[in-house]
This record gives sequence, structure tokens and C-alpha cells, in this order.
Amino acid sequence: MPSFKSIFAAVAFLALANAKTVKITAKNDNRFDPDSTTAEKGDILEFHFEGSQHSVVAGDYDFPCSPLQLGSGFFSGSVAGSSGKVFRVQVNNSETIAFYSAQGNDCASGMVGIVNPSANQTLENYKGRASKLARAVSPGNATFGGELASDGSSDDSKSGQDDKKNGKDDKKNSAGMIHVSTVALASVFGAALYMF
Repeated sequence: MPSFKSIFAAVAFLALANAKTVKITAKNDNRFDPDSTTAEKGDILEFHFEGSQHSVVAGDYDFPCSPLQLGSGFFSGSVAGSSGKVFRVQVNNSETIAFYSAQGNDCASGMVGIVNPSANQTLENYKGRASKLARAVSPGNATFGGELASDGSSDDSKSGQDDKKNGKDDKKNSAGMIHVSTVALASVFGAALYMF
């Protein structure tokens, strides 16, 4: 008879295997592509950056171009397309997530997006209200709520080590309602390997 540990490890491994990565690109023409998408709990939002400086901020749907309360959400910091970096966040629930670029007038110019839109929280409504603003509010300079990593790296901890060897240091923080938990992923894999 299988033990509780082996059943737990198998379920955790299956949940991890079913997680998908949703690629969203901050484009040269100051828009996100796609600007509306869906994601389930456990999925990874992976933001790519093109061209000049852009950022991605988890926004307050009721107040376009404004971040969520301090200590929640996510912020990539300012990222140049030439940096070769992506910003990854893990989705912790299926609620609507508005996001925007806090660079200059990007948000007011339509550089906004939404994950899991609902009948009451639509991209069109958010974008329309954002267009009436002059500038976006930036939550600061430090990256939080996700991980800024080298593009193409599937193992975030490995890419961080490679960057440190090259004199670069990825900014990491797992605060907020949405986060990447590398330790949790490693624990699940370790438990699965131990059981099998």
C-alpha cells in the first residue's frame, strides 16, 4: 500500500507538471502582447522585454496605472530589451490581475494588460480609464513579487549563479500575493525523487 508521502509527492508532481508558462511581451510599440490572457493557480507569467526601457507592475484595477498596496503584487523594475532578462511570477489564485508599464507615459498610452478578465473587470474598461491619466505610479526601484532571470533559463537558481559569476546579480523577492517559490519547487522535486 502506498504511503501518504508517496501519494503527496505524486500529487504535487502532477500539479507541477500541469502548470503552464504564459509568455507576455512588452513590445517596442508600447503594448503588451497578449494584453489579455488567462492563467490558473500555479501557472507562471513570464514577461519578456523588447526595445527601450519598460517595466511590469501588478496594478490596482480600480485605480489604473497605480500599484497594489505596498507589500503585495509584483514589480519587475525597469528592464531594457537588450538586457536578455525575463520577469517571472507564479499565479497563486484565479482572480483578475491588472498590470501595466510604469515607464514614462507607457500606461496612459495603452501599455496595460489583464490576466483572468471577468465581466466586471475588463481590459477595455481598464485601458480606457488609464488613457485619461498623464503618468503611471511606480512602486519604487526594487524588484519584488517575482524573479528577474536570464531569458532562456528554465532553472532560475542556476541562471542567478551564472549571473553572479559574470558580476551581475538577479534581483529576487518572493513577497506579495504572486511569487515564484524556487525553494518550494525544489522541495517538490526532491520529495518526488525520494519517493521513487
